[in-house]
Amino acid sequence: MSFKLKTILLFLGISLIPYALTMFVMGSSFRQEQYNAVTQEMNTQLGLTVERIDHQLTTLKNDMAFIVKSDVMNDIYTQDLDRRISSMLLAKKNDMKIEGDFYVVDQKKSIIASSDFSSIGKKEPPSPFYTIPIGSSFSQQQIGTLMVTYPLQNFKPYFSNTLQRHYYILHPDGKVELRPSVFDESLSVSRTLSVKPEITIVLEEEKGFAYQLLYKYERWFILLLILGALFISAAAYYVATELIRPVITLADTAKIITLTGDYTQQVSIHRDDEIGQLSNAFNTMIHGMDDALSEITTLNKEIEDTQREVVFTMGSIGESRSKETGNHVKRVAEYSKLLAIYSGLEESESEMLRQASPMHDIGKVAIPDAVLNKPGRFDEEERRIMDTHAVLGYEMLKHSNRSLLKTAAIVAYEHHEKWDGSGYPRKLCGEEIHIYGRITALADVFDALGSDRVYKKAWDDEKIFALFREERGKHFDPALVDIFFDHLDEFLTIREHLKDTLEG
Repeated sequence: MSFKLKTILLFLGISLIPYALTMFVMGSSFRQEQYNAVTQEMNTQLGLTVERIDHQLTTLKNDMAFIVKSDVMNDIYTQDLDRRISSMLLAKKNDMKIEGDFYVVDQKKSIIASSDFSSIGKKEPPSPFYTIPIGSSFSQQQIGTLMVTYPLQNFKPYFSNTLQRHYYILHPDGKVELRPSVFDESLSVSRTLSVKPEITIVLEEEKGFAYQLLYKYERWFILLLILGALFISAAAYYVATELIRPVITLADTAKIITLTGDYTQQVSIHRDDEIGQLSNAFNTMIHGMDDALSEITTLNKEIEDTQREVVFTMGSIGESRSKETGNHVKRVAEYSKLLAIYSGLEESESEMLRQASPMHDIGKVAIPDAVLNKPGRFDEEERRIMDTHAVLGYEMLKHSNRSLLKTAAIVAYEHHEKWDGSGYPRKLCGEEIHIYGRITALADVFDALGSDRVYKKAWDDEKIFALFREERGKHFDPALVDIFFDHLDEFLTIREHLKDTLEG
């Protein structure tokens, strides 16, 4: 049986997707039913509570309307009647069993009767809950106002609070009153009072308590999921063992080869189906790639060796045209590497600079002999021509994508730039000059001053050292000058080892 047919039959048997969809739909449906049941029950309880509070407030409002229409209100200015009104208001307060008090306020905002006798004669009480105007039955004019203060504590008897469920009052500005505690997670329903729409009653229930039945059934649901997962895991193990594991082995071997570059890796899969054929083809391919890679590696090494040899030879050619010896470029190369290492460059980068530095004067091959080998000082036009060798060298090398030639291009272009910006060809200054250019500049000048030329004799060391100290921070990078003097013995050893004589 083929691998393809085995895979189709296996997944048809497992029916993984229908199982997952069914469990998801069942779980979501059950959770939604529980949520609807809880919120419906909470809304029912809240509705009954709000209905009782509305009834209480409606009764309060109706009783106040009845009081203001009583005949005794027509003589509210009589002191004795004020006392009688106060007694009636006190009786009404006690009868309704409310906190707060009733007040009768005259047109001057003074309290002339109250269920709280001590407040008579004071100014209008703050924040009345209800106010009803009192009109004279004779003149039909307003002669006062009946008010009631009704603290929201009066709602507490209607709130059947528990540790898991409680009521509280929410005002339009977001202010909350009578909230016993705050649950970490909760469900809540709310409803405004019909007779006092600015007050909202909220019923809040702790989510863990509200969903306790749901959580009970969810444990069974989880058990069912676990059983299903075990079944799927067993099926997956069979698939991995019989079918997929060879594919994983092939993939892992390919990753190892990619990461390590070890093309000697082989896979051992003995099967008669397509997977076996694939593994055999894989092994054959890797073996062929190993042979090809070995050949490519050898060729690359030959190319790199040839490239280094060509670079050095071209550098030597450039120097020989100006009647300088090949050892000049060798010394400059060694000086450059020494400076690079001590200035903090990696060994590989320092070695790259050593190999590239012989090309620093390659542009001289394009300078006419009459200028290049003139024994005396250059005139202005000759100096201009001679200075073009930096740009000419850069133009020769800049098009290469090889790291070595890229480095050589930088060296050729910038080895005559000076730290103070007075060099050429671009008058770069400071760290605008590439570290390769700064290093080669110092190495080149040190060797040139200490060597005989057709147009000059070699300087003695003390004269060279004095110049370097003077040109620190002018011609040369100060840090490189410091490195030079800190390791002077090593530079002198290189010079001694590679000393030469003037040719021609």
